[in-house]
Amino acid sequence: MEVQNQLIERRIYSLDLQHKICKEHIDDGVKLADLVRKYNLSTHSLLHDWLRKLGYLPGYNRRSRVEYIGIETSSTVNKNPSKDKSLTAEQKHIQLLNKELEDAKLLAEGYRRMIELAEQELKISIRKKPNTK
Repeated sequence: MEVQNQLIERRIYSLDLQHKICKEHIDDGVKLADLVRKYNLSTHSLLHDWLRKLGYLPGYNRRSRVEYIGIETSSTVNKNPSKDKSLTAEQKHIQLLNKELEDAKLLAEGYRRMIELAEQELKISIRKKPNTK
């Protein structure tokens, strides 16, 4: 029995496209299977993940079991394109970096809280103590 290594092509979809597809499903009632065929997506479960991640449905990440708290809601997509055009490329880049920084801070706070809870409930020290080698 010979095992063949198959390379899986990973596609990256823009946030705008994800919102467009989700809104098409929610607002127009287009079936997930039809959207998968129309946009040549790998599977309909990808759409379920987007619906949860972007705040259209409540839920959690099925791999990490972390609940989505709606960081990327539909309000993060620019609804007024004329306002977006007035910003320079540097200002857009600064806004993007500020959003990434906010997300990183939120993630760090979540990790800190998880460690505190684990140390309290499991009674083990996770953090490295100072002055150790």
